[in-house]
Amino acid sequence: MGTKDIGRKLQQAREDAGLSQEQLASRLGCAQSTLSNYEKGKRRLYLAQLEKIAEILNRPIEYFLESNNYRSTQHLSSGDNTIEEPELLQIVNALYELSSEQRRSVMDYIIWQKNRQTYREG
Repeated sequence: MGTKDIGRKLQQAREDAGLSQEQLASRLGCAQSTLSNYEKGKRRLYLAQLEKIAEILNRPIEYFLESNNYRSTQHLSSGDNTIEEPELLQIVNALYELSSEQRRSVMDYIIWQKNRQTYREG
């Protein structure tokens, strides 16, 4: 996992929390430009900084450190709800990377597609 991957996850977690770069930087005690460089993967984050970010954004530190494949498998293989179809697995994995608002838009689209199919069949 490289600094760019961690940076992308940092940006996503910050946006999901509804914080601007300025707001998060203020809570971290750093400049907005420093946070921007973390998100772009241009500046390395040390563990102590990452722990503080994880705490502020209410995410486990593993969220920033684990690969998407591991994270997705961890979410999908718990209990008896394992998804076996590769296409569905890919869709569900992609959903984990979206904000709540984006997931709602996807759900609206799915409902629209289902209604459209029902209308054509009926």
